[in-house]
Amino acid sequence: MTALHVAVLGTGNIGSTLGRKWVAAGHQVRFGVANPASDKAHALQAQLGSATTIGTVAETLADADVVLMAIPGGAMEATIEANAAALDGKILIDVANRLGSGGPANSLAAFQEHTPHAHVYRAFNTLGWENFAEPVIGGVQADLFYAGPDGEPRATVEQLISDVGLRAMYVGGTDQFGLIDSVLALWFQLARGQNMGRRLAFKVLTP
Repeated sequence: MTALHVAVLGTGNIGSTLGRKWVAAGHQVRFGVANPASDKAHALQAQLGSATTIGTVAETLADADVVLMAIPGGAMEATIEANAAALDGKILIDVANRLGSGGPANSLAAFQEHTPHAHVYRAFNTLGWENFAEPVIGGVQADLFYAGPDGEPRATVEQLISDVGLRAMYVGGTDQFGLIDSVLALWFQLARGQNMGRRLAFKVLTP
């Protein structure tokens, strides 16, 4: 396994859960937040100890190979624009869902405008964070659908998905971000609309 320098922007349920998994897998994980002195940041630092650090977004991005964008969807475009130089050229994983924006749930357009040389992937946005913490349900490993450029960066993203304990299911390039977001809509309808609960995931079966 190749140890990666991973910057996790955000310390909410998704960011902190994935960050913990990647620390346990041996990656060098740093968290970037707007306020490193906040109670939430201090609590996460206390849980993880010296295995990671929590700093500003700029500090966290400095030497990252991969950046997980796990901040609120409404803050995505401003964050991308403000940190474009540090993000461009890196492997970026768009986790945030821009719900209620009237446009796509993903932030691909903002990445294409401000970080044209980045390798942008859409992943970890279609399941509740509980399924990242416990990716096996009823003895079956959950699948995670993701999309983004083919090539070497894709192998890195698959490694990170696997390190969480999920099976990576690639559906195509950035033109398939909308398809990934349709899986998000399906998850919400089943989990909430049909009251099936957040411990709900998907499995692809083939002969």
